[in-house]
Amino acid sequence: MLDQKSDYTEGLRLFYLKKYDEALPLLLRAAEAGDVKSQHFVAMLYENGNGVARDYEKAAYWYRRTAESGDREAMLTYAMIRALGKGTDADAADACHWATLSLHSGNEKARQTLSILRAQAQDAVRAATEAFTAAHKAGDAEEAMRQLNIAAECGSGNAQFALFQLLYDGQGDVPADKVSALLWLRDAAEQGHAEAKALLATCEGQA
Repeated sequence: MLDQKSDYTEGLRLFYLKKYDEALPLLLRAAEAGDVKSQHFVAMLYENGNGVARDYEKAAYWYRRTAESGDREAMLTYAMIRALGKGTDADAADACHWATLSLHSGNEKARQTLSILRAQAQDAVRAATEAFTAAHKAGDAEEAMRQLNIAAECGSGNAQFALFQLLYDGQGDVPADKVSALLWLRDAAEQGHAEAKALLATCEGQA
């Protein structure tokens, strides 16, 4: 742990001195050991071609690693990477997934970007809605829930409200999660869902 910290500290010093070729191996070693901040800097070095040949595929890999570690800024960056297909396949649904995670993690900067991504993901909403209906009819609760989440992340107000209802008190195998439930309620209200708007006003009035 001490070596990981010292690699990051020295790598960061060299980074700000613009000695990128010296910074990269130190930051990369710390990143591979799991240091989230180092992972983000390594992603930027590959993306911008600082101290190394520009490599969008490696940049996308490290942004994803950082996002998976819970960094909400990296979640938003990776969402844009997935939307644009920069170093990875373009995927509108996955772009919405990461932007939603960023917003629900408290990154308000993700709100406008997510609105744009959702407007471009209507085909994904339709596909997820159809898949949800098929899975529900087949009695595949796990797949139905997965598709419901995709539809919600891609901007379906109906799916968002359904998740609110499932999560608020918990139903079946779905455990109660009031924090997540209220985030989905707010999403649904912002999409113009009438019942969600009325409930949200009540919830906020009681806060």
